[in-house]
Amino acid sequence: MDTREETMAHPLAPKPNDPVKPIGRIFGAPLIVNGWTWLPFNEVIAWGVFTWLSARKNPARPFGQQAGLGLLKAVVFLGSEWLHNLAHAAAASWVGRPADALLIYMGMPLLIYDAPEDPAVTPRQHLLRSAAGPGINTLLLGLAGLLRAFTRPGSGAREVADTAVGMNAFLATASYTPNPSFDGGPLLKWSLVSRGRSPAQADAIVRQANRAVGMGLAGGAAALLGRRSWLLGGTLAFLSAACLAHGFSRPDKSAS
Repeated sequence: MDTREETMAHPLAPKPNDPVKPIGRIFGAPLIVNGWTWLPFNEVIAWGVFTWLSARKNPARPFGQQAGLGLLKAVVFLGSEWLHNLAHAAAASWVGRPADALLIYMGMPLLIYDAPEDPAVTPRQHLLRSAAGPGINTLLLGLAGLLRAFTRPGSGAREVADTAVGMNAFLATASYTPNPSFDGGPLLKWSLVSRGRSPAQADAIVRQANRAVGMGLAGGAAALLGRRSWLLGGTLAFLSAACLAHGFSRPDKSAS
């Protein structure tokens, strides 16, 4: 979800002297690692967390089954994010404006655009490559929901399906948050530009939207945390903080 391809150079983009190594190409973009960034930290952490959660939910299962379920949940959880970013990369290639690189960082893919505000990229191209990520998660959500209907309640298969449904539901909705770090920001900005607004005017409207959405999310987070719904409340609090930070940030003087 955190591609940042549409508004700014990625803060994790390799520097000129970094030990960057290309390991292939995907959708017209070099697939690269920067030193030890390829190490699958996220995968290992997710495996451990899901194994622990599975053991808490059903401690009667043997540890081997818990670890196996944890691995499957980690695969569908992080795999959904991988497919989200690969969809962005595929759409960028399809519209003729591929990413400059796809960096593997802590085992996860990050799209790198050296000139994300390149005037040669049309608003329509921006919109198509931004919409592809949440679009694929919407499709995966429907597929996961269909498969879930064929699983038995309380079974390991149901737990894996629930993980797939939950992650893709999150990516298919939270991605539309209007913060520029997510997909909703670029979608809002370039839809406004396509309707005749200047990039600077569109950026100002995006900031206004972030202030409004951020305050709404803050209220929702407070209500959920008050009910001890820590996961969802914490997620809304994070999204709220991201929106408010951008909403009250200073405009980019270079925007035109």
